[in-house]
This record gives sequence, structure tokens and C-alpha cells, in this order.
Amino acid sequence: SGIWKYLKPKRRWQLLFLIFLMLLSGLSEVVSLASVIPFLSVLSDPDSFWKIKYLNKIASFLGFNSSDQLLLPVTIIFILAIVSAATIRLLNLWLNCRIAAAIGSDISCEAFKRTLYQPYKVHIDRNSSDVIASITTEINITVGVIDYFLQLVTSGIIIIFLIISELIINSSLAFGAISVF
Repeated sequence: SGIWKYLKPKRRWQLLFLIFLMLLSGLSEVVSLASVIPFLSVLSDPDSFWKIKYLNKIASFLGFNSSDQLLLPVTIIFILAIVSAATIRLLNLWLNCRIAAAIGSDISCEAFKRTLYQPYKVHIDRNSSDVIASITTEINITVGVIDYFLQLVTSGIIIIFLIISELIINSSLAFGAISVF
């Protein structure tokens, strides 16, 4: 609740949208990771693709009957999944930086306004260059902390999505990987 109560409503909505984008980023990373298995399966051993029940059902439903027909569609799906996950991740990073800078700008304007509206005696007693340097330094630090925090939250959400998907797919392998990390 620290900085949240000082944010403008527009910034709050932007942060809520960013959280939605973070969740979408986590989901897209899971989809891109899940697309690796069918892609590698079709490349290495096309007949093994038909042994995976859910993929077999999907391919049959779409009208694919042989392994030769699957290479191009599976490759296209794999590329689309990877490119969309990367695009969403880049958009997320860009918005993290933009929103952190916008919050810093809002704080900077508020600090400047509060500094200007101090009584005249305060302005006479203070060294203006010290005040400007202090405000500039503190705001730069604040923007950096906000940016790093948003990146941390994004990475945390992606890790949680990947762990949950791994637990769903193969829980024993997931627990082994978690214990190693």
C-alpha cells in the first residue's frame, strides 16, 4: 500500500493491465514450451507423434493421417508459439519500463510542485542545488526500484506458470527439478 495510494488512477489501471499482460506472458511461455514436444517428436521420430493420445486425436480431427503431412503445420505452430511468446515478453518488458518511468515522472512533478510551494523562508534557508540533486537522485532510485520490482513480478509469474504446468504434466520430474534448483 506504500506507493499505491499515491498513484494516479490512470497509473493504477496501467498497472492492472500490466498484471494481465504478465499473466498472459506466463501462459504464452507455457504454450511455447509445450509446443517443443510435438515439434521435436515430428522431427526426430514422426511415428512416435501418433503414440501421444491427445496429439493423435487433434491431428485426426484436423484431417492429418500420415506423419509426412504433419511436419509443416507443427513447425508453423511451433514458430508462432515461440514468436508470440517472445513478442508478449518484449511488450511486457517495454511496458514495465514505460510505466516505471511514468510513475517516476508523476512523483517528480509532485515533488517539484511541493518544493515550489514551500514558504519563502524555506527557500532562503536551503541550497537549491542540494534540493534538486536530492530529488533527482531519489526519484531515479525510485524508478529503478519500481522497474526491477515489475520485472521480478513478471519473472515470478512466468516461473509459477511453468512450475504448475510441469506439475500437471509430470509431477515426479517437477519435484526433482525443483529440488535441484
